[in-house]
Amino acid sequence: MTRLSFGCTVNHLESNIAEVIVDSGVELGIEMVEELDNYLSDFYSGDFALLVNKQNPYSYTYEAQLCLASLEHQRALAILYHDLQREHIPPLLGQRVTLDEINVKIFPATKLGTKSAMNWLKEILDSTA
Repeated sequence: MTRLSFGCTVNHLESNIAEVIVDSGVELGIEMVEELDNYLSDFYSGDFALLVNKQNPYSYTYEAQLCLASLEHQRALAILYHDLQREHIPPLLGQRVTLDEINVKIFPATKLGTKSAMNWLKEILDSTA
């Protein structure tokens, strides 16, 4: 488990899959996304996937939304939602996903949802290998 300077924890779940948990109340800015990108680029030599665990409420700046789903070697992004009333992909992130053909999918943060998310991420990584 690694803690980044802006209130984010990164857990390495598999050799090429990391879980990201952002602290409650954080507003992710471009510098924070760059810090995450630099950390992940240093840790993973090849392709990787992220499991974003949205257990805490936080927000993104416009610039951060544009960059978040397009980290250099990121091949897929699974988002776990604990609050199913707020289960959605932010609009700008959705546009970026469509433009860059990025693999993003949302899952409920249940035991079955987490397992489904991990299986989906592994499948994406296997298909791009």
